[in-house]
Amino acid sequence: MPRLGRRKVRSELKELLMLLTLKLAGPVGRYRLKKMLGLSEHEGLVRLMLADLRKGGYVSSGRRGSKLTVNGEGLLEQRLKAHGIVDFKDVNMKPLKTGRFSVGVHLLGKANAIQSCMKQRDVAVRAGATGATILTLEEGLLSIPTVYRNFSSEYPNLADQIHRLFNLADGDVLIIASAEDRWRALEGALAAAEATA
Repeated sequence: MPRLGRRKVRSELKELLMLLTLKLAGPVGRYRLKKMLGLSEHEGLVRLMLADLRKGGYVSSGRRGSKLTVNGEGLLEQRLKAHGIVDFKDVNMKPLKTGRFSVGVHLLGKANAIQSCMKQRDVAVRAGATGATILTLEEGLLSIPTVYRNFSSEYPNLADQIHRLFNLADGDVLIIASAEDRWRALEGALAAAEATA
């Protein structure tokens, strides 16, 4: 049986989530970080991921925990761009009675990849979100494909908030994942973005 050794299988998604978490909340201690990443039972994996990022010059560690370096910020930007992600923000989704926290991820020009919202929603839920809302902007209309042709007429205040938060252009997608924990919402949104080819 082949030995896996140090290189345990780990997803790009967890690495991206780690980079984002360090950017948004850094410096973060290892114990808090493993909870934020949803890896409470995998301290060795978190330690390994941090060690690899430190070795690459992407993370620096001190008494208060780990944080991204300038090179780490560049790596994060590169990873987000590879997934077509141009922005991410917290969104107030209370009108839709979703989870306590909601995070939106803005994808550039991916509207044609959304046939039905079910695929992205299911991926977000498998990643830890309680649900996800997938919006597209086409011909100036914000819509949920196969659900609401004109989302703005159904939820005008929410649509206004979305337009204020995100600089959407025709053909763009906004994936808003919700959860009882902000980091699970972010992971759900990232997972759904990763699944949008």
